[in-house]
Amino acid sequence: MKHSLFALLILGLISVGCTSTNKASTPDTTAQPNSGAAASSPSTNSDQDFVTRAAQGNSAEIELGKIVAAKSKNPSVKQFAQMMVKDHTTALNELQELAQSKNLNFNDDLPDDAKTLQAKLSSDTGKQLDKDYMDSMVEDHQKDVQEFTDKSETAKDPDVKQWAGKTLPTLQKHLEKAQQIDAKLNKGKAVGSSPSGDGQ
Repeated sequence: MKHSLFALLILGLISVGCTSTNKASTPDTTAQPNSGAAASSPSTNSDQDFVTRAAQGNSAEIELGKIVAAKSKNPSVKQFAQMMVKDHTTALNELQELAQSKNLNFNDDLPDDAKTLQAKLSSDTGKQLDKDYMDSMVEDHQKDVQEFTDKSETAKDPDVKQWAGKTLPTLQKHLEKAQQIDAKLNKGKAVGSSPSGDGQ
């Protein structure tokens, strides 16, 4: 009786972890060979997805930040881009160590939307470069703060949960700064203005 309850619990966890990727599958297919991570620890599925998204997101912030730091003539935007490169490199390195210690896959390839923005920023100049970059930074960090807030509370692995919670304040700071700079750009004040208010 105890054994059958445990088996049902494991089967339930596996089916919950797989619903987002394959709702049409039947319970009989949960033992497929390509579900190695699920077979060893069903609860790591959502954590693995988060680690992959976080790695790709950090990688995107680094690459986009490098482009803008080199091209922008706006002191506030340039400083923000440099902060992105520094902070997200630190976060990416920490995440890589965490993934290795947990035997999680680590994929920091740029996502498609970041590749599209990368191409756009590479051809942008002047105010358009600054505006396109800062608009995207506000949008990206709003999503990041929401996701990291969630994972700092709901991640199954305690170390993944701890890393999300540790990284969250930095992302909140990035969002606040991005919103300040973006608001100035949209008012047409930032270019040519003194960087005195952005001395972080």
